Amino acid sequence: MNGSACRKYMLWIDGVGAWQLCVGESFVIGAPSLDHESADIALLANVSRKHATIQRNSTEWRLYAHQPTSVSGRTIADSGVLRSGDQICLAERVKLGFRTPCALSSSAVIDFESDHRPSHSLDGIILLADHCLLGPRRDHHVWCSEWPEMVVVFHQDGELRCRSKAALSIDGHIVCDAGLLRHGSVLTSEGLRFRVEQVE
Repeated sequence: MNGSACRKYMLWIDGVGAWQLCVGESFVIGAPSLDHESADIALLANVSRKHATIQRNSTEWRLYAHQPTSVSGRTIADSGVLRSGDQICLAERVKLGFRTPCALSSSAVIDFESDHRPSHSLDGIILLADHCLLGPRRDHHVWCSEWPEMVVVFHQDGELRCRSKAALSIDGHIVCDAGLLRHGSVLTSEGLRFRVEQVE
């Protein structure tokens, strides 16, 4: 199992909150670091810089423990399968929720179940396996209760894109099929708006 750097984006969703979108197959959880080896999910907590790794393969999500870690009360000596609804506990006190809310997508959501957070304020983290759904249903990855329609965000050919049945505009330009989301892009439609920033 090899860790690999992921691409990270921030989604600032009006009236909903701030979400970090991680694109990749392997995601390191740990403490912040000033060097290029910093964890993909960096928490302000008393944990190792590389405490655990979450990895997606073709059929399942797995957690690899590098330091003391448990999943829903089960101690993970090496690795274990993650299932929707599991609670990940790092170093006894740091608690993260893991869920895959939509049967149509393999992407997962990390919720903060203890007070430990990244250095910037976040409502949650999306681990993008194929696509994620932002919209008005509870089984969407980000529940946007007031939105009239769902927006699908996906990564293709190294770029972040989106599509929807709703009429979308990105930076004032109408989206015909799938729109390209660049650093600083603002997506709007009737009743919804969000901004995208790529995290270095």
